[in-house]
Amino acid sequence: MNIILVHNPKSGSALSENELRAKCNKHHIAIDAFVVVDKDLSKKIAPYIKDKRIIAAIGGDGTLSAVAGILAGTKAIFAPLPGGTLNHFTKDLGVPQDIDKALGRLLHLKPRSIDVALVNKKVFINNASVGLYTSSLHTRKRFEDRLGKWLSAIIASIRALIRFRTYTVTIDKETFRTLNIFVGNNEYKMTRPGVVERKNIDKGTLSIFIARTASRRVLLKIAVLAIIGNINKLDEFESRKTSSFVINTLKKQLSVSRDGEVDHVATPLRFEVQKSVLRVLAG
Repeated sequence: MNIILVHNPKSGSALSENELRAKCNKHHIAIDAFVVVDKDLSKKIAPYIKDKRIIAAIGGDGTLSAVAGILAGTKAIFAPLPGGTLNHFTKDLGVPQDIDKALGRLLHLKPRSIDVALVNKKVFINNASVGLYTSSLHTRKRFEDRLGKWLSAIIASIRALIRFRTYTVTIDKETFRTLNIFVGNNEYKMTRPGVVERKNIDKGTLSIFIARTASRRVLLKIAVLAIIGNINKLDEFESRKTSSFVINTLKKQLSVSRDGEVDHVATPLRFEVQKSVLRVLAG
């Protein structure tokens, strides 16, 4: 098997190109070219997309999302490999989290098509969020280089709770105040207390979870019920499934997290799912 390998050498856990080539050679995989993740990524992999190549990428959800956004809708084949801290996308696709095991399976896999989701034409492969989580994520990234990911996440969560911003939005002609809207690519379910997972990425649907409250007390209640697995019993928490929807608001733009990366996106926010547009070697 011959592949093009996209990687981020600046990642803290990144393997060198020599190490990556040695691991691939061990499994009879030849790397024809290395492509480094940067602002010119789309231009650099365009020739390989035109040739319908297998384009592998090693990294966390942010790196894999960037590559998937470029490959979606093309004839190129995406081979996602785990290389980040959480790796939700590869886990949901059934990719082994050990890089050697993941590489060892590539030769035996056939391409299959999965969905991607978009907000204002920008792709996300896992989920997007507006509100409290996005605010927390933005703060976390400011401290991450100095304090590490987990301590930064704790500090960011506390600051988000203290500042506590809410948003007035309109969805399907219904206007309400919310502190957070979570949108998943395909169906996410709470499988056990405090754990939200998805089983499929090819059903052509979006999951929407809305915290319909402007109360800090209700927010804490939502958090507690999420931990013990009874969140659906709360009137202020709502879940929906759809293939597309629009968020209108008086604000000219909103901060939106997409697969762990925060963007400032002009409103209205138009969410949609595109079915079977990304060819992957996984699972």
